[in-house]
Amino acid sequence: MRTTQYHAQTLEALFNQKKVLTLDAMKKALGTTVKMTVFRKLKSLSYRASYSHAGKYYTLDEIAEYNQHGLWNYRQIYFSQYGSLLNTVEALVQASQAGYFAHELQELVQVRVHAPLLKLTTSNHLRRENLAPGYLYFSPQAWKSQLKTRKQMLEATASGDAAAADIQQALHTFMATLNEKQRRLYAGFESMKSGHGGDVLISRQTGLNVKTIARGRRELASQQITVDRVRQVGGGAKALEKKAPCSTS
Repeated sequence: MRTTQYHAQTLEALFNQKKVLTLDAMKKALGTTVKMTVFRKLKSLSYRASYSHAGKYYTLDEIAEYNQHGLWNYRQIYFSQYGSLLNTVEALVQASQAGYFAHELQELVQVRVHAPLLKLTTSNHLRRENLAPGYLYFSPQAWKSQLKTRKQMLEATASGDAAAADIQQALHTFMATLNEKQRRLYAGFESMKSGHGGDVLISRQTGLNVKTIARGRRELASQQITVDRVRQVGGGAKALEKKAPCSTS
């Protein structure tokens, strides 16, 4: 009996259609109940498991629109070009100019970070210093320059730059209230206002990928944006049917 052949192209086509898949969805697409069959086919694709939702979701690197921090959010499912949450937290701290407080990292990755931070510090992959308003996490190699930069930032904030920090915080809070399409269109609008180099500028301010911002800008320029329905077709109260008046003859 000939062994059934499974093709990675089947998964790739489904990813391009859905963007994000679960293991069960991939099993169904391949017509198998064996988990290892799925992962054998995934090996030929550059894939990522989500660092949120206990790694339940998967996507392809070519689909993910990573921002400047190497992160991508799709319908509140979070992916990182660094892979796991542990690797992501370490990479972000290592690459930072001024280290990170735990609450800053948590705002960035949108999941709890205390467990990975504890593991990374106890294994000496990260260093921490007690600095108001809490522990600040550094690279073991670059901690001196990171600490110096952080102290300069704190001094600047205390001397009158608090307003700028508040504006930046307000922007991130506002962006968090928008869905993916709204964020893209808003960023595209701000880029258009900024003129040449606007995509890069707005990317730095919002953390969105420059490709995402450019897409939003093109959509606005096309003036062919569909307004998403709040209620599904057929939802709401049913219209009353008009009845023909009864004949009196």
